[in-house]
Amino acid sequence: MTYAHTNSGTTSEVHALEAGHVAELLGQLLERMDRIEQHLAKADALASEAPALLAMATDTVDGLYRDAAKAGTDIDERLKVGLHALERLTEPATLRALAGLSEQLVTLEQLARQAPGFAAMTVDMIDELYAAANRQGVDIEGTVRQGLTALRNLLILMQSDEMKALMSSGVLDPKTLQVMGAAAHALVSAQREPRRAGPMALLGALFNRDVQRSLGFALNFAERFGQKLPG
Repeated sequence: MTYAHTNSGTTSEVHALEAGHVAELLGQLLERMDRIEQHLAKADALASEAPALLAMATDTVDGLYRDAAKAGTDIDERLKVGLHALERLTEPATLRALAGLSEQLVTLEQLARQAPGFAAMTVDMIDELYAAANRQGVDIEGTVRQGLTALRNLLILMQSDEMKALMSSGVLDPKTLQVMGAAAHALVSAQREPRRAGPMALLGALFNRDVQRSLGFALNFAERFGQKLPG
């Protein structure tokens, strides 16, 4: 009897625990259903408002399209160009080129970071050269000033009327320079091999073909030079 009574009490407790667990699960289920209903209500509200929102978005896009057209902007053409540019940008060759360019940019960035150090080193080298030149008695500033002065005088000379007259006189003509070169060579050769000439030597020289050519040149020069002289 005692066993039967104990078993009955145990069974009642088990049923009570099961009933409480079931009630708890039902409560959680009801709470979830309430949340689902709330979400569905929001979804229904959004669905009911969707046509109006879509119409408003369409009107906005149409307005922007019309404004752009009035401003002379062809949106269709820009979209086509944009799609074409996107297609070109996504090509393997373009992507490889961009990858190589990115590597070059990294190198340039590293060089830019090192530029101050290089500049400082260059300044130090210039200062050292300047000090060494001063120790040797070379006035760099004076030399630079003289060079600038000479350059300025040269520019003034090149723009002067005298230089223009010289350039148009024919003195710098290649044939003139050739004749002057021949005369200079003859003067040097005659100085290196000096000799005395008497009346008979002068008479015999008249039969020398080279002397005859020189005399002919001298006579021709005298005639033409006389023509150029002012009367």
